[in-house]
Amino acid sequence: ALSKSSPSSTTTPTPTPQSTKHSVLLFWASWHEPSSEGGHVDTIFRALADNESSGNVQFYRVEAEVVTDLSVKYNVTIVPTFILLDTTGTVIDRIEGADDVSRITQAVTALSQRNNNNTTAPPATSSSSPTITNETKEESTLEKQQQHYCSSCNIIIITHHHKRNKRRKHIGKTT
Repeated sequence: ALSKSSPSSTTTPTPTPQSTKHSVLLFWASWHEPSSEGGHVDTIFRALADNESSGNVQFYRVEAEVVTDLSVKYNVTIVPTFILLDTTGTVIDRIEGADDVSRITQAVTALSQRNNNNTTAPPATSSSSPTITNETKEESTLEKQQQHYCSSCNIIIITHHHKRNKRRKHIGKTT
């Protein structure tokens, strides 16, 4: 049902809202092979737990259809779903699916770098990677949704993007 993933522990405590550590919850289902014991999502999750060196993050596997109170509380509708909580129990990030392993890894790393005042600790090394704004994330999400809908039917959508004055053409395929 609910189990703590840790290199040295197999106990099953319940994540507490007022903890001194941040928490990563992996909602999974026994019928979903990738998130079941030994599946690739389980392997990723256990590797993240094993590599967490700050001691600042607890990792929990939550069987979504068994621990329904937590599934309802965090509005989990698909598995796998990763929920990242700060020490007060506030949701810091939510990742549905496990296709973007680098995003999951980055989110867990950022969570482990947060101090107990729930602010991000300064990064260990400076990085020249570009900052992604909410607008960019929203555009990316919209494009992914459009691609999903287009790939499920035989349609052509031509949109006019008002900010860049560019036309985008999405061609779907017949299912």
